[in-house]
Amino acid sequence: MAISRRSNNNTGTAELLEALGRVALFSGLPKKTMQQIANMCHRHTFVAGDEIVTQGDRSGRFYMIVSGNAEVHVNGHVVNMLGPGQHFGEYAVIDREPRTASVTATNDVLAYSLASITLAPAAEGRARDHLPAAAQRLRAVASDAEHPRLTPVRTSKSPPSN
Repeated sequence: MAISRRSNNNTGTAELLEALGRVALFSGLPKKTMQQIANMCHRHTFVAGDEIVTQGDRSGRFYMIVSGNAEVHVNGHVVNMLGPGQHFGEYAVIDREPRTASVTATNDVLAYSLASITLAPAAEGRARDHLPAAAQRLRAVASDAEHPRLTPVRTSKSPPSN
C-alpha cells in the first residue's frame, strides 16, 4: 500500500460533507452528526500508481474519492474504475475481513477516509447488528472466483480479450 500524504486538516469541509451525504450509511443523518463524522475523517492525497488499498489486507479504512480516478483490481484484473463521488472499503470496515480488491490511483487522487472505529457509532441504530451478515452476502456476490461474470474492464492499456 502506498504511503499517502495524510492530514486531519479538513479544509474542504463542504466537499467532505457532500461526499459523506452520498454514502447510504450516512444519508439522512442530522447535520450535527454529519459534522462530527467529517471531523473524524482523514484527508489523503495519492499520485498515479499509488496502491491505495491492497486485496487481502485487513485494513479498516473506508475511502471517499473527491477528485481523481482509480482502478479496482481483483486477482490482478481491472474490474472497475472509480472517480469523484464514489467510495470503497465499506465491506472491510463493516466486517473486518480481508479486502476483496486492490485500488490503485491512475492520476492524482484526493480522498477522505474513516476508520472502522469511527464508523461503528454511525451505524448504531441503523441495523449495525445486520451489517456483517449483509457484507458477507455482498462479498459472495462480488467474488471473482464464484462469479466469472466479473470480467476485466477494457482500458486503453489492456488488449482485447478473445
